[in-house]
Amino acid sequence: RLCAAALECPPALGYLQRVEGAHLPPMVAPPKHRTAENLTDLPSDLLCNIYCALANPLAPAAACYFASTCHDVRSAALARAASATFSEAQHLQCFWARATALCKSKRMTRSLLSRATQFTAGPVISGECFSAADAEIFGQLLGARSITRLHMLVLEQNQLGEEGMRPIVQALADGALPMLRDLQLYENGLGDGFCAALAAALACPARVLPALAILNLSRNRVTSQGVAALAAALSRGALPHLTTLDLSDNDIDGAGIEALAETGRQGLRALETLYIQSQSGGGAAAPPPLG
Repeated sequence: RLCAAALECPPALGYLQRVEGAHLPPMVAPPKHRTAENLTDLPSDLLCNIYCALANPLAPAAACYFASTCHDVRSAALARAASATFSEAQHLQCFWARATALCKSKRMTRSLLSRATQFTAGPVISGECFSAADAEIFGQLLGARSITRLHMLVLEQNQLGEEGMRPIVQALADGALPMLRDLQLYENGLGDGFCAALAAALACPARVLPALAILNLSRNRVTSQGVAALAAALSRGALPHLTTLDLSDNDIDGAGIEALAETGRQGLRALETLYIQSQSGGGAAAPPPLG
């Protein structure tokens, strides 16, 4: 569906090969006398779209190289839409700077973050809280698919709250982190609002966290209302591979336990362990059978 003239640029070629459903001509080496000037045959909006697809803030070299191929591509990257504050090139520069600052604060390189299979952040782990600003740029990186390989995400004791976690939840709702198996959100003050937001994000079970096996929401001020919202999503088939659910040290009463029990009759077939100890320390509750 895309003009073959874009094949003159190696990064653009890689992008075209990844376009879902694109029927590309046989890949043959272009004649040596042909140059990237053939990109001038493409409309500026298409050049800009290709640039955006290559604009990975953790690895911006491909986008920069593409923008340097000819004047038309550079102009498309630097052009600013009527409703936009920044051009795509300026947006990438800002995104790159924020991503670099996040990596520096977590003592890791951009390359390491892009290839990471585990990410942990919190005062007990690193001595520093993972702030709402950190969560915002992290969520943007997830949404941009700059981070895709995580199997474990640990954001414990950061007190992010519902609003702080919103960028990450939005990215998950869009299909980020399809290989994630372990999500640890212990003691973040998330509350029922987060449970409702997560339940809404789980509306498409095959797309959202399809591999998740462990979910820790302990000590997050969750009540039976939040549990009911989450249970409703689980009963519709969300998180089909969930084996461990930790809801301990929250404010869950009999209504929440009953909602989980009903969920067990409709979904959660893989669940093996449920922690639901009361916050008062009165011992683990004994919910009705979950299946």
